[in-house]
Amino acid sequence: MDRLSGDGIGPPEPVGRNLAEDSNSRGPLVPLERAEYQRFRDRDKLRRFIQGTVAPMTAKKLAERYEIGLENDPDYQSALASFGALVVRPGVRLSALRNFLRDELPADKPDMVEIVFIETIARQLGRKWVGGDCDFIDVTIGTARLQEIIKSLSFEYRALQSNDLLPSVVLLTPVGEQHTLMLHLLGLLFDAMGWSSQIFEGKELKSPHLRPAIGQADIVCIGWSNQRLRGEFRNLVGMIRSSRRDTRLPIVVGGVAALDSVDFLVSLGIDCICDSVYVASRICESFCDLETISHKSKAAGRRAVAKASGIGWLAP
Repeated sequence: MDRLSGDGIGPPEPVGRNLAEDSNSRGPLVPLERAEYQRFRDRDKLRRFIQGTVAPMTAKKLAERYEIGLENDPDYQSALASFGALVVRPGVRLSALRNFLRDELPADKPDMVEIVFIETIARQLGRKWVGGDCDFIDVTIGTARLQEIIKSLSFEYRALQSNDLLPSVVLLTPVGEQHTLMLHLLGLLFDAMGWSSQIFEGKELKSPHLRPAIGQADIVCIGWSNQRLRGEFRNLVGMIRSSRRDTRLPIVVGGVAALDSVDFLVSLGIDCICDSVYVASRICESFCDLETISHKSKAAGRRAVAKASGIGWLAP
């Protein structure tokens, strides 16, 4: 989730990287049971799968071009500079931004390039903010505009979905998390991939629809960028686990705080920690593929195993 937290995009804070909100309004959660979600067998199987199959696939299909940053592609450098100035200009409407994406990017671009382009703009805005090259007003306007574009594109992709039996993902943040732009961008990636995605943040975490959504999800993704929200993150994981006591729901996490808290996340039984939205989406996709293959193999009386060369079969 590169950074699922927005790479530092957001308002300034009194101390640390992010603003925290009062989380005392959360209702009581079911206490965590360490043994419940730290079963070595499940975690070890997933770890072998990621190391043997997903990691090479991700490196080969993503890092070759877009993972290294669209800003390094000379065909897009001029468009990035122009759009970066446009997105923070006061008075610019959503229609003008969408027209730019349609008319000013290379004509032979793949459909997904629009999403990669937006992600690159978000990272550049984050770097400018951290480096002091833009002010609070610029970063606020730019983040809001990018959020508008993401929601607009998500609506269009969802309108194309006609299958009710889509893979489902729920995207969450801990209570008090302010940096959610990259979480929405990850949701857009899932929409473009043909998944069903739902995002819950802020007050939405108290929605009565949250637990039913988790109950039907194939995977949960969490964006976490504020280290001071460690307790809220732990509570969120506890709520997820208590919503799916019948099965072990995979949890994928990304963000600045996540990358700095690997041991903590492992202790909670988190299945995967990602440093970019591309890695997160591809790992979720591969996780879902493995689950589908596993169901088919059980029906055929065989077991699927992940190995360095791919997914293989074991005789009954």
